[in-house]
Amino acid sequence: MAAVDSLRESVLAELRRRIDPSIFSTWCTHLQFVPAGADRFQVPLPNEIYRQWVERQFRAPLEEAFQAASGRPVSLDFTAAAGNTSPWPTLQAPAGEPAPALPEPVPAPSRPPRPRLNDNNTFENFIVGPTNRLAHASALALSESLTKNYNNPLFIHGGHGLGKSHLLQAICHALWQRYPDADICYLSCEGFVNEYISAVQNRCLETFRNRFRNADVLLIDDIHFLSEKEGSQEEFFHTFNALHDANRQIVLSSDAPAKDIPKLSERLMSRFAMGLEARIDPPTYEMRVAILRRKAELRGRVIPDNVLDFIANQVTQNIRDLEGAVNRITFYATLTHREIDLSLAQESLKDSFGYRASPITIPEIQQAVCEFFKIKISELMSNRRSRAFSVPRQIAIFLSREMTDQSLADIGAVFGNKDHTTVIYSVQKIKDLIPKDNRIKAAVDGIRTVLQRRLRH
Repeated sequence: MAAVDSLRESVLAELRRRIDPSIFSTWCTHLQFVPAGADRFQVPLPNEIYRQWVERQFRAPLEEAFQAASGRPVSLDFTAAAGNTSPWPTLQAPAGEPAPALPEPVPAPSRPPRPRLNDNNTFENFIVGPTNRLAHASALALSESLTKNYNNPLFIHGGHGLGKSHLLQAICHALWQRYPDADICYLSCEGFVNEYISAVQNRCLETFRNRFRNADVLLIDDIHFLSEKEGSQEEFFHTFNALHDANRQIVLSSDAPAKDIPKLSERLMSRFAMGLEARIDPPTYEMRVAILRRKAELRGRVIPDNVLDFIANQVTQNIRDLEGAVNRITFYATLTHREIDLSLAQESLKDSFGYRASPITIPEIQQAVCEFFKIKISELMSNRRSRAFSVPRQIAIFLSREMTDQSLADIGAVFGNKDHTTVIYSVQKIKDLIPKDNRIKAAVDGIRTVLQRRLRH
């Protein structure tokens, strides 16, 4: 008997380390273990309600605790006392001791609190364009139902600061709006790894696994953090399988495609490729302007178009940097009690994003256009109407209007004293051709990229 009592104390000590202390004190302090054969124990409980609850919640951690305490696996039989009609009776105490009252029943352990998300990271605030359309459409479709898992997993990848986290959080917001009681689990991969390490150290792996493997939707940001972490990869592999087999949706984001994540196991790589891979590329010029305008609106500020154009040409690769530029300009305007204009923007960003204090000039634009089309400056400046010269001339005028703050008259003067109506015609002509003619679009984007590189050096 003394051996059984000693084993009970050891098992309860191990169990206490595996579950929440308040739950342990409420549900587990009165547990008894009765030998019922070789490596077999009965767990007698006062009634059927208690038996069902304890077995459902504590079988796995109890089996782990028994193995840790005894050094071998055991079988547990949870039994209910016969003929007991009261749902929460008083336990029978040993002779000579007062009978301890069974604590009042408490609700089942609640789900972890919802993660704190950015309230602005919604689908309504996500600017859609050609570089992110597939990722946005896939995320939006996924957010409309918990059961229709068309692409599982959804694997969104692209460089940092391009809106991957925004989309994952937008899914969370949309699902919670439609399904307030849904178990939506969102966290970074670093958070997952840290929680896994903590669970191993504190011997509460079952609690950790129950949290992630019972989720309705699991969203993991920056899954590339699993690189070179063999133990965490093994745990996530089984978590992935449990969710996928249960038809639960999985959404992952990464800075790189699954095949390019270094030292990622082949079986994880193949599972990440089972669903849909959606790539996000840097935003186009038009998207950058729209993003800047939206960021300003969210702060209750209006930024002039020429300032938006200036920022969009300074910051080309990263949405996070676009937001940083808006924050810097609006703060600088508040600090100096000035209206936001191009001069203020140039001052406030002069030490940021590799900005060159002197803006791009029209002669630099003309030179870049001539280099691209392999024509001479004299041919660009001539009045020759051949398409080989008129199109480059119109593109140069278009970019001069877009990338400088020169007036129509000033631009016309630099292009051989063209009047302002010719400048307007050229600008509008190229603007109309860009969405229709891929060669024109490629030329404009290529020349703009060259000029933007010069701006940053």
